[in-house]
Amino acid sequence: MLGRYAVLPLVGLAGGLLFIWLMLLDDYTQIVLATAPIMFCVIAAAVALALGILFVPARRDRSNVLDEATAPALWRIWRELDPAFAKPRRSLRFDADFNASIGEARSYAGIFRQHVTMTVGLPLLMILDERAIRATIAHEVAHAELRHITGSGNLFDFLRACENVLHYANPDRTITGRIAAFLLRAVLEWVNREYRALSRQNELAADRRAAALMGPAEMARSLVLIAGGAARLRELVFAPLDTDMLGAISLPATPLQRMSSHLAAIRDHDALAAAAAKTMGEEPMEDPDSTHPPLRTSLANLGYATLPAVDPIEAPAIAQLLSPDAARDLAARLDAEWRKLAQTRVRLDG
Repeated sequence: MLGRYAVLPLVGLAGGLLFIWLMLLDDYTQIVLATAPIMFCVIAAAVALALGILFVPARRDRSNVLDEATAPALWRIWRELDPAFAKPRRSLRFDADFNASIGEARSYAGIFRQHVTMTVGLPLLMILDERAIRATIAHEVAHAELRHITGSGNLFDFLRACENVLHYANPDRTITGRIAAFLLRAVLEWVNREYRALSRQNELAADRRAAALMGPAEMARSLVLIAGGAARLRELVFAPLDTDMLGAISLPATPLQRMSSHLAAIRDHDALAAAAAKTMGEEPMEDPDSTHPPLRTSLANLGYATLPAVDPIEAPAIAQLLSPDAARDLAARLDAEWRKLAQTRVRLDG
């Protein structure tokens, strides 16, 4: 609930220690003076935590923005599904992930209204159809409607406020950073565990809320298609790419180029359904390190005890929701970003 302000009890604890330390100054002068370096570091870390409340970096990413002129159909779907839609406080982005997400950014100590950003991966548009994309957006809208992004944002802000201290006071180089890391380590480990557990619960709640809007069958179909698509991408695109990158002296084809060349195989209904069934059979019943529940749990949450038979993927959503020129431009931008990052790895491996 408190978000970044949850660091204040730690600041208060440090202030209490300082008060006790000063009270002991007259009676235990030698001991107090001997512990002065430690106390000064504790106070410095507390001040850094307090200042971190104001200077937590904003999480609004302004890169790869999809304006309404570029993707009017995606904006229209979002507007239709989001009862709280307010365009001045909404941004739509794209990235290279086979995924979609939604988040909010708050600045100026988190006291002003949030700005909501939805990110839709270009591979989702390349592989899935408009039906599945609509269900996916409904799921992300449900996160916002149920205020999951606010709760997750609060935890994230707390983590970032704490990490600000370790960023400016390196634990490997400063005494202040070492003391702060010692004091914060257990807290951060606990918060990270809670963050992952909360995220898994939120995913199930968002699926139920979206199913009330789209229907359980549509939501189950999108879950199966995404799980199968992710498995096919690992098999046909990313595993061969990792092999090609080993010892490479020049850059291989980009992930998006490989997806385009294997698109028919990735979208093949029988292979995709088999991949989803294999994923469902092999994944653990509960993964404490994951932010998402397993497919079996997600489907059971919608009332499916077994993997449901789903309709094949229809026409790619990218052809329905983006113009050909826009699709080529977005893919070219992502390819350029990947080459820039991969070039560094090739140089390092070489």
